[in-house]
Amino acid sequence: MMKHRAWSMVAVLLGLAAGPTPMDRLPRDKAGEIVRRGIEFAGGWNTWAGKKTVQFRQITRRFRRDGTVERQREQLHRYRLQPGFAIRIDWEENGKKFGLINNGRFSTKVVNGVEDLSTDAGREARNATFESEYVFAMPFKLTDAGAHLESIGPAKLSDGTLADRVRVTYDKGVGDAGGLHTWTFSFDSKSGRLCADHFKREPAKFDFTEYLEEKSFDGIRLATKRLGYAADAAGKKGPRISETIYEDVRFDVPLEDRLFQIPPQ
Repeated sequence: MMKHRAWSMVAVLLGLAAGPTPMDRLPRDKAGEIVRRGIEFAGGWNTWAGKKTVQFRQITRRFRRDGTVERQREQLHRYRLQPGFAIRIDWEENGKKFGLINNGRFSTKVVNGVEDLSTDAGREARNATFESEYVFAMPFKLTDAGAHLESIGPAKLSDGTLADRVRVTYDKGVGDAGGLHTWTFSFDSKSGRLCADHFKREPAKFDFTEYLEEKSFDGIRLATKRLGYAADAAGKKGPRISETIYEDVRFDVPLEDRLFQIPPQ
C-alpha cells in the first residue's frame, strides 16, 4: 500500500511539473465537456500533441448547381505541427505548378517556381493555408487561446444522429479571422464523434459540412471525407457545393525546413 501511495505521489508531482496544457483552456461547463469527449474520441490530446508533422493528399471537387463536377483539384498538403506551425500546399493545374506556403508568420503563393507578390495571391495563400489547417486539426483546434465555447443544446441531424452542439467564436485579433467568423460544431451525443459544422462565413453567407468515413492514423481518428453544402442561418442544408477527401495520411514524416521558407528556395 505504501509503495502504491509513493508512486501516486510521484505521478502527481510529475503532472504538476508538466504544467498546464491547451486542454486546460476548455471551460468547466457543458461546452467544455462536449469538446473534451470529442477530443478523446479523436485520439486524445496527448496523442495529438505528440505529432510533429503530417502529410496527405487532398482531393477537392466543386459542384455546379445541377450536381455536376465543375472542378477537381488534387493537392499535396504538408504541415509542420511542432515546434512551430508551418504549411505547404502544392498542386498542378493547366500545365502550371502552384504552391501555397505559410511559415507561421508570412504566407505566399508560388507559380512555376516564381513568387506571386500580388495582393490577391497573398490573400489566397493566407486564407487557404489557415483554413486547411483549421479544419484538418478539428476538434483539437477548439483548445486555441481566444476561443469562446457555448453549448446551445442538442439537435437531430439529417441522418437521424442526435448531436450536442457547441458554438465557437473568437476574440478580435485571434487566429486568422478573430471576431469575424462563428462556427457551430455538432458532436454525436453517444460517442462524442465530430459529425458536422455550421459556419457563418459572412453576415448573410453560411456553409454546412458533414464529416464522414473515419479512419485511424497512428492513434488519431480522422474523418477522411467532408461534404460541403450551402446553408441558411438556421443550419438547413441547401445544394451540395464541395467534396473533400483525405488520402495517404502519414504523421511524423521528415519535412525539411526549406519547404516552408519565404522567399521560397
